[in-house]
Amino acid sequence: MIVSCPNCHSKYNVSEEKIGNTPKKFRCRKCSQVFIIRPLGKKKSREDVLDEAKEERAARFARVLASDMLVYNKEQVEEARKNGNVPEIMSQEIQKSWELWKSRFPEVCAVKPEIFSEALNQFLGNGEKIFNSRDFS
Repeated sequence: MIVSCPNCHSKYNVSEEKIGNTPKKFRCRKCSQVFIIRPLGKKKSREDVLDEAKEERAARFARVLASDMLVYNKEQVEEARKNGNVPEIMSQEIQKSWELWKSRFPEVCAVKPEIFSEALNQFLGNGEKIFNSRDFS
């Protein structure tokens, strides 16, 4: 089955055996977007569609917050990357962004806090996994 990343539209050939009978998370190799692949023949309910749309908006907002932190603190982040202390140096900005993200998407935050940490890893971590969803609570 051919699946397409909803973010960058990269296409992947995924065997139906890997998906099985239940929806699976898939991470795009090109842009690191995480999305859900559903088994063929299984229709999405209206609630599933709304949940996915809300998760996508939450992920987009998390990426905006993380990219803004990088843009407005570029030199500080680059230096912290060299020293390996990005979480400590950016802790205040991260906490403010976390609180804002959490206030806008409380339902998503309760179920998928990793959306926020993935955005931080993408932008502040420069693709490295230095943030974990357990870091935010």
